[in-house]
Amino acid sequence: MITTNSLWYVVTCNLARFYPSFRQHLVKHNKQHSSSDINRLFKNLIETPLSILGDVLCEKLSVIVIDALDKCGGLRHDLSAKDDYKGLLCMFKHWVQVNHLKKFKLVITSRSEDAITKMFPSFVSTHVNIPSGSEVKPEDSASDDIRAFLKS
Repeated sequence: MITTNSLWYVVTCNLARFYPSFRQHLVKHNKQHSSSDINRLFKNLIETPLSILGDVLCEKLSVIVIDALDKCGGLRHDLSAKDDYKGLLCMFKHWVQVNHLKKFKLVITSRSEDAITKMFPSFVSTHVNIPSGSEVKPEDSASDDIRAFLKS
């Protein structure tokens, strides 16, 4: 199971590879980023460094994909992960409210769970139901879309 901390470390590492100014900011403000406070970790590793990318063209901004959000602790996992999971959902809600963060496209895949769907109302997100398992029919347009995506 991935933790919130490890998620932000992976996102930070990938952003640092693509944006030299982001990487330079992290190096210049080299702090101990092993905080147990996930809000501080998010602010230090993601929010503040991304605020300096104002000169990057919108079409050059990364798409950040969080796959299987429902697997990041929480509802079906141990009690110690539930607070971490709730905190993660709150960070995504914060993400879509901060101007310099919402320039980045955030794609989140997950099973439909109340906590997740309530966190992302329709005015800030687009919910797409992709059938899986026995629900997939060969004639479904979603199947064609997924097949085309995987082939490309």
